[in-house]
Amino acid sequence: MKLTETHSRTLAKAFEKILGSPEAGTMAFVRCLTPDIGRELAQDSSFAISGWEIRRVADSDNEETRTVTADRAVEIREMKTDATLLLVDTELAGAGMDGIYSAAREVDEKNLFGEALKVAGREVTRQLSSSQRKYAENAIRKAQARGRYFSLSPWVKFDFLCRVASNLQHPGTLLHLIGLWPVATEAGAARPADEELNESRMLVGRLLETPVAGLTPAGRIETIRLLHPSDEQKRDLEHFLRSASTKPLLSAMEELSGQQHLWINNLRMEQTAKHIQDIELLLWRTGNGKIAKWSGLTQAGDPEAPPELVLDPDAE
Repeated sequence: MKLTETHSRTLAKAFEKILGSPEAGTMAFVRCLTPDIGRELAQDSSFAISGWEIRRVADSDNEETRTVTADRAVEIREMKTDATLLLVDTELAGAGMDGIYSAAREVDEKNLFGEALKVAGREVTRQLSSSQRKYAENAIRKAQARGRYFSLSPWVKFDFLCRVASNLQHPGTLLHLIGLWPVATEAGAARPADEELNESRMLVGRLLETPVAGLTPAGRIETIRLLHPSDEQKRDLEHFLRSASTKPLLSAMEELSGQQHLWINNLRMEQTAKHIQDIELLLWRTGNGKIAKWSGLTQAGDPEAPPELVLDPDAE
């Protein structure tokens, strides 16, 4: 994963807020960052915290990449000179860190990203606007609400906000980063943000999640009732669904980033059309007078009473 300067500067501000004023001999460490992220941060000069030395703990000593071994990290702690933050590579640091873990302060994931997400949100406001920050944060909440099928890590949320700010793009164009269907923001008249985000969430649910896994790609597409799709859109959407079925959700959604003709507003559903296209009335009783199962209705105890619609709040 290639980090942007926004990632580095935002994380540095979050650490600065959490760590507070540096004091000689103070040492803190973080081990919730993945090894590749820690390596990139250590090599990035824009990742700097006022008054704090930064060292990555791995399996070698390299001053240019701000990397030290665990033994060297212990020596730094014992010397009690500059305040130091250690970025621990849990795969390469090896033995010898126990003393630091027990004596130094740990910056855990909850505290780090609790602060980092606030800073990243302010960066979206600064680079774009408060309305686009609101859109981005609402999108994160929509994505998180799908907890039964998909878990959104703190890093994924942080990465999304940073890339929105860094790329100077409307959040809708980067929704694939958090497992939502991307939105073409330049297509047609502007629509309410909630409407676009609800549609984004709906498309993922109807086309990709577990309850529809038994349907063919064509069958899933039928459920979203596309409005006048082109042959190219139908063909490419089916191809995407076949490919997505073999991958984790975020990896699958990455394929959509370069297929703007499949994004919301370019791919239109009947319920988003400005005018009613047609009306179809269906009988909810069968030919022999019984209630059709698809209707969701059940016969009340009194056969003379109208049928009842009972919704199961736990249904998928």
